[in-house]
Amino acid sequence: MRFHFDPLKSTRLRKNPKRGIGFEEVQEIFTRPYYQDQRSDLPEQYRAIGWVDEKLYSLIFEMREDEEGEFYHLVTRYGRPRERSENFMKKTVNKTAVSAESVARMADKGKDVSKFFTNAGRMMAPVQRVNVDFTATMLEELDREAKGMNISRQAVIKTLLRRALDENYVAAASRPGMK
Repeated sequence: MRFHFDPLKSTRLRKNPKRGIGFEEVQEIFTRPYYQDQRSDLPEQYRAIGWVDEKLYSLIFEMREDEEGEFYHLVTRYGRPRERSENFMKKTVNKTAVSAESVARMADKGKDVSKFFTNAGRMMAPVQRVNVDFTATMLEELDREAKGMNISRQAVIKTLLRRALDENYVAAASRPGMK
């Protein structure tokens, strides 16, 4: 998994006594199980909530793609660190489109931005990066599929692997004596 962020903003967040943590540290959220929720008005933006050094943090990020594939663009880290709580998200939905930068500025001012999210997220397993070598021909095939489906090459690979694993489980379950 690759991350991208503004290093100057990260430095400002780290120096801010209300924040005390930069984007470099907050990446730890993705190394443990974390909660992920999608923006209600702009679907390409997400909120991740997870633990960093025994404190709960939340982060707004976007999934983007460049010539190397998909990466996480960290937009802002918001909210003061909180102790574990059962009730850390409200059930609210905002139908008005607001830019990521506007939400980030509101969050940086300490305003509640939960209304901009669906609050219908789910727990995510930690993500690990894996390198795989493909032939040029196979990459061309994957790129054609990605273009036809209007998704990233990485998303095509994940989709095909998930389908193959599911088919394998179904086949194994149908064999006599297997469960």
